[in-house]
Amino acid sequence: PNKVLGLSKIKTQPPFKLPFPSTNSTLSPNFSKSKSSSSSSLLPHKNTTRTQKQKQKNPRIPTKNLKNTSLKMLKAVGLFGRKKTTRQFKDFYAEWFNTLKNTLLPSLRSSMSESDSSLTRLSTQMEALHLHFQSYYDALDLAAQNDVAQLLCPTWRNPLEKPFLFLGDFHPYLFTNLLRSFLTQNDTDSDNENDGDSMVVQCDRGDRDRFDRPWHIATAWRRPSYNLMERVEQVERGLRLMVPALAARARDAQVGFLERVARNWAFGTHKAAVEEAMAEQNEEMVGVFVDANRLRKSVLVEIMGATSVFQGALFLEGLAQFLVGFRDPELLAQFELCKTPLSKQSRVLNPIHVYWD
Repeated sequence: PNKVLGLSKIKTQPPFKLPFPSTNSTLSPNFSKSKSSSSSSLLPHKNTTRTQKQKQKNPRIPTKNLKNTSLKMLKAVGLFGRKKTTRQFKDFYAEWFNTLKNTLLPSLRSSMSESDSSLTRLSTQMEALHLHFQSYYDALDLAAQNDVAQLLCPTWRNPLEKPFLFLGDFHPYLFTNLLRSFLTQNDTDSDNENDGDSMVVQCDRGDRDRFDRPWHIATAWRRPSYNLMERVEQVERGLRLMVPALAARARDAQVGFLERVARNWAFGTHKAAVEEAMAEQNEEMVGVFVDANRLRKSVLVEIMGATSVFQGALFLEGLAQFLVGFRDPELLAQFELCKTPLSKQSRVLNPIHVYWD
């Protein structure tokens, strides 16, 4: 599988590339950091002069609130760069999720809802949300070096999120399926196209949570370009190659662990065999997890590079709303009510038991 993916050692690899040339990518990930930068530049320093120079040298987001939010998230990411850390990743994810839900998503929606909103402001909000997702994946990579087990079996995920996970986080197919939903909706809307003279499109009755959007945003997904459609197909073909290979690597690592422990258990080297097998499996699973994570980041970058500003803003809004919707208290309460008791479920799954009753 390593030869299929074109991968070697994880620590020395460049950002993950899909197995096809990138022709339309305009947003490239600029998150590759050296070990010194992850452990020193992201953490607060006593030298205030150096910190001020760094802020003036690289002002990523002009908005004050968004800039403070990004710096806060980068400092949180820097905590996982240390070899010994007591902070659980679920604490970081809670902070990251609250920023996404309460700050970045409302700001992006506000910039898309105002008819007089400038393209620069919309681009700034979209870039801030994109950087927020990339900072989350960077934090996952750093946390995996310390404890990959807590990431492969995340306890902070609720029952609604777990079916969508692949190697510790959301499946990369989620990005392409969401993109396909916009394209499918475009085909449906083309049959009932409204008059183009109106400057504002009224939202449907069933879509009460969305705001009225200006015409150029509401029609952003109508008549997508040929290059966009071709790029989507290329990304999907790349995923069909890489996802099974990553799953095979994870499966082989688990099988090798069980075989080695079982083989050495009979010779009386119980503890030594388990510890050695655990060390090897942990190293392999870290590599598999980081590769899967880099695949998710690369697919997101490819989508943002192939879409326009308005299309990218709508895509990121849909992705953020998808994640936020899993934490809806009302939806979780309805899910808890639909749970089948274990005793009733065993009766349904056991036809012999039902027959004799």
